[in-house]
Amino acid sequence: MVKEFKFPWAAWREPDYFTARFPDTWDVSICRMKGADYPEISSADIKKAILNPIGTPKLSEIAKGKKSAVIVVDDMTRTTQVAKILPPVFEELEKADIGKDKIKILLALGAHRPMNKHDCELKLGKDIADNYSIENHHPYLNLVNLGESKIGTPIDVNKTYHESEVKIAVGGVIPHPLAGFGGGAKIVLPGVCGIRTLESNHSAGMRGVGAGLGRMTEIREDIEDIADTVGLDFSINVIMNEIGNSTAVFAGHYRNAHRRTMEVAKEVYKTPITHDNQICFLNAFPEDSELNQALKCLNLLMIAPTALLQRNGSIVFMSSSYEGRGYHSLIAETGAKLYSNYGDMVIWKAFVKKRNVFYFSPNVSESDLYHFFPENVVLIKEWDDLVLELEKLHGTNPKACIIPTSIQLT
Repeated sequence: MVKEFKFPWAAWREPDYFTARFPDTWDVSICRMKGADYPEISSADIKKAILNPIGTPKLSEIAKGKKSAVIVVDDMTRTTQVAKILPPVFEELEKADIGKDKIKILLALGAHRPMNKHDCELKLGKDIADNYSIENHHPYLNLVNLGESKIGTPIDVNKTYHESEVKIAVGGVIPHPLAGFGGGAKIVLPGVCGIRTLESNHSAGMRGVGAGLGRMTEIREDIEDIADTVGLDFSINVIMNEIGNSTAVFAGHYRNAHRRTMEVAKEVYKTPITHDNQICFLNAFPEDSELNQALKCLNLLMIAPTALLQRNGSIVFMSSSYEGRGYHSLIAETGAKLYSNYGDMVIWKAFVKKRNVFYFSPNVSESDLYHFFPENVVLIKEWDDLVLELEKLHGTNPKACIIPTSIQLT
């Protein structure tokens, strides 16, 4: 007899779930967030949120008399269903006589890889991908310098963004270890800023600027300070359920609407956990397309390290990583300004310590793995092999838990 548990897998790809099988002697629990099964928000409710903004006039009023608009959307490392958000945005812009020939969709890559046509069809829908001007942000080119933030972050912003008269952003609000949450002004920084700005923002924690998961942080305050300078007229913020479907939308000012989104997100992503586990399976979904996002598996363990997992327990990172190593020009490439092996990072030393660590993925090579992880991490590609290795360490009746996504909070 075996026990089976399903959890989401391979964002933007099929199959949607991975089925993990355990011997019936194992004591396994799956720790799901409160909003795991919340229903997908309807198109009517998305439109209602956009037509009833928080802290700003309606988008059609903001756009009145303006001649151009840019809509910034997050990239393929996020599961935000932008295709379902944009139609009422276009309707509002049409009311202000800004048609599709005056709209640019800017892909907020930060330092991630560019998106191709297939990506755009998945993210934006085929109709939008075929009929609107879409640009990849470039962190090294097409930039305008606008000085420095209050804490000295250089402000280099995308020129297309800067020159557009109406600036709109659509982003998923999921926990982030530096900015507290994604969404809001974070789509501007790092999304459409230059590499100098990104470097300063990503390294801020090392300089003593406050970071944190699931709360307001000093880094978030700096991001919003920069948004004050570069401008952001209308922010659309999306909360997701366990499989990445949109369950709530809040639109308006990038501070006011985002604060409201944060309040709801803390409840949606709140997760009851089991205690004193010998093994903890940490799934990277929805940021599981590539290996360089895998450290976000640690998010929940960072919040509850002693309660969740025994000091001599085993951590299992789980990620489809169907794009292999992935790409991040600031932190993931050899010679990149902030590249380092995870084993040398403070976060690894603080929360992993001397625990056993495994990385489960059918799509990762050892050379890719050890580009990021220390060499004592064990790569396993077959689930049954992983179970056998864990039984060698913890016996045939261990206590284990599965954290099915990286966006959960306690």
